[in-house]
Amino acid sequence: MPDATSAFGRNDGDPSSESVALSTESRSGDCGMYRIETITEDSQSVVFDCRPNEDVISAAFRNNVILLSSCREGGCATCKAECLDGRYDLKKCSVQALPSDEEEAGMILLCRTFPQSDLVISLPYTHDRISFGQVQSNWTSEIMLCQQVSSNVVRLVLNCLDPISGTSVAMPFLPGQYVDIEIPGTPLRRSFSMASLPGMVDMEFFIRLLPDGRFSCHLMRKAAVGQRLSLRGPAGGFMLRDKGPPRPYCFVAGGTGLSPVLSMVRHLKTAGDRQPVLLLFGVTHRHELFCQDELRHLAEDMPNLSVDVSVMCPDGAWPGAGGTVVDLLRRHLAEADVKPEIYLCGPPAMIDRAVITALDSDIKKENIYFEKFFPS
Repeated sequence: MPDATSAFGRNDGDPSSESVALSTESRSGDCGMYRIETITEDSQSVVFDCRPNEDVISAAFRNNVILLSSCREGGCATCKAECLDGRYDLKKCSVQALPSDEEEAGMILLCRTFPQSDLVISLPYTHDRISFGQVQSNWTSEIMLCQQVSSNVVRLVLNCLDPISGTSVAMPFLPGQYVDIEIPGTPLRRSFSMASLPGMVDMEFFIRLLPDGRFSCHLMRKAAVGQRLSLRGPAGGFMLRDKGPPRPYCFVAGGTGLSPVLSMVRHLKTAGDRQPVLLLFGVTHRHELFCQDELRHLAEDMPNLSVDVSVMCPDGAWPGAGGTVVDLLRRHLAEADVKPEIYLCGPPAMIDRAVITALDSDIKKENIYFEKFFPS
């Protein structure tokens, strides 16, 4: 499951506003409230109050400010931000979501941050990623297709339904985001990224089958066309960024990390983006490959797209590159005339090696975006 999630929505207020202040009757020192100022990538600020013993995400939600978040338990990296000023108590959280070096550098998880003074916080996304007011997050869907497409991957297609009328509806999301799918008959949910484009009533997912995985077992034994599944979302902070002058795109996907990457590349095609796009896809064994026809057709229809696939443990029938997808990345970066923006999605070890490779190739840290998939 991805380690980054979010609520999606747009600010319905004046987009030119430099600052949004909420609960203005409460100020630091009054009623024990702390003042929280969040500053977005595009230099806009949102101010709200936070009660004693209240985490920042909960305080924002109470003020009708929906910041990017998901697990609310410090287990994902969606609400990661940087504290620029102030004192706080950071409760226990996952080291995968917030490594110790980042914590020492002032990075925080907002769902686990309890202010001990006024805070100034830098958010790693733009103002339009913040919602003001309630956002529809609970959906019903119907299975349209559940098909195994490789030795360890299932293609799942869900038709999203309006929670009131029951008619087909397109869930609003950004390419790269995901939803939490409830395992029928249980309170458990699993997070999966959409491979499809926004605006479509049918949502496509590529889901890795895990031995003894609860959702994997359901897909293999009980899932059937017409079955209803509850969804929560959309979520995820892994999305295309618009920072600075245009530059080539490089997408690196390991296994089912291809899902959000496909959504992003499909979006670039639909938007008519003319920047060069490189998609690198890797698996361990040839029998784990999927989406090969789709990638071929996409490259044929998108002149600025190049696709390269690697198999780490190739057999005699594999005609392509051997080694890891990080090996592919290293070779392509060595040959690149212009340094690209890099989007990484897949297992944590792959992501960590790819980030090191990119930094060693003089890619700036601010031009590297990633989402780690953790098995549940």
